[in-house]
Amino acid sequence: MARSTWSQLLPWPFVGVVALLVALIFLTPNLLSTSEPAAGSLITQAELLVDRTASGNTTYFYLEGLGNVRYSEIRWAVAAPTVWPVAGSLANLTWNSSGNVSNRLVAVFASTADPVAVNVSMVYVDAAGATVTYVGAFAFLVAGGMLNTLPLLGGVAGVPPTSLSALPIALVLGTAPPGAG
Repeated sequence: MARSTWSQLLPWPFVGVVALLVALIFLTPNLLSTSEPAAGSLITQAELLVDRTASGNTTYFYLEGLGNVRYSEIRWAVAAPTVWPVAGSLANLTWNSSGNVSNRLVAVFASTADPVAVNVSMVYVDAAGATVTYVGAFAFLVAGGMLNTLPLLGGVAGVPPTSLSALPIALVLGTAPPGAG
């Protein structure tokens, strides 16, 4: 066959796309890591999900990561503040209940208190032994069909009042300084 015949059957843009797809098919397994993610990477970032129904009187809390990673330790403490907005330091609150789990993907706890304050931490250790601790402390009040959120730790952002029908909400936890936890 003449070169012009081949050019008509296999135009260069088509050949280029096919070559790129073949290269990606062979390279993709090498580009996807199957090992544990590094401590502090986006996939290990922890969050607190808050949920409550308009007809219920219980607020549910879910501690989990953005990715499916196993945390070496997940801790939480719950307090029932007597005033809103919650003022002062975390040490001024009476932590009525607490809990912790080890080597878990997620932890779930609930409270019927209103307002309610939670203090949470999640520790992730990667395969190399590097550790990162995610922390957060928030107070919540349900009033007028809205969930009001108040961050109790500096550097951790809250959210504007949220309608109960728009729940759940996700609050990203902050990274604790090295040595804290």
